[in-house]
Amino acid sequence: MSILTADTDSTQAVVALDHASAAAAVGMSPSRLRQHVRLGDVVPHFSGTKPLYLVSDLQAFIERLPTHPEHLLNM
Repeated sequence: MSILTADTDSTQAVVALDHASAAAAVGMSPSRLRQHVRLGDVVPHFSGTKPLYLVSDLQAFIERLPTHPEHLLNM
């Protein structure tokens, strides 16, 4: 698990997460997060070939998700 932090005063704030940590942080599997990346719902930054997700981008991604399960909307 890789977590990038930024020092703010005497505390460390998490600013970015690797793929597995990002998936866990938003409560979905890594493959489901990968699907959202392919759809353009969330965009990783890269350090070499390693995807890194800004915590602020993950929060915005979650806020844009539907508030009700899609299959219930068609009933």
